[in-house]
Amino acid sequence: MIHIDLCHSIPILSQRYKLRVVPYEDDYDKIMEVYQSLGTKFDFLIGAFNSNPILSFASCKQLGTYNVCVALPRSHPLAKKEKLSITDLYNEKLLCVSKGDCLNLDDFRKDMQTFYPQIILEDVGYFYDLDTFNRCEEEGCLLLTLDAWDNIHPSLITLPVE
Repeated sequence: MIHIDLCHSIPILSQRYKLRVVPYEDDYDKIMEVYQSLGTKFDFLIGAFNSNPILSFASCKQLGTYNVCVALPRSHPLAKKEKLSITDLYNEKLLCVSKGDCLNLDDFRKDMQTFYPQIILEDVGYFYDLDTFNRCEEEGCLLLTLDAWDNIHPSLITLPVE
């Protein structure tokens, strides 16, 4: 998993500190409790943090970046491609984080609606859980995602977009 690779790439973590992996429930309500317990139950978390509610009570140190990609069912006709073009997304339903949670994605959504109205954007809330990835597979639609989540669902493939 990418998070483990990241820990190994920072030598001081393995030299000076012992890391303990702590399980937690990963739905919207529970994950917000996890973020709010930083400094008490958890010393740090590694992941994608760009959500306004999270940034309101937790500081973040950028350790790297993720690329925005599109996940789609392996059975989808576009899954045969190595890279998608923006025109490949025309007339496709693209599930994405709801407006208002992340400034970067809000700007992206605005650009998509202005310049590419042929792409059907559909809000899925402020948090992707396993139901979101299952829905993408079951409905045969596309999902705006990160390259870090490439192998999160066995029936989905994650592709970059030009």
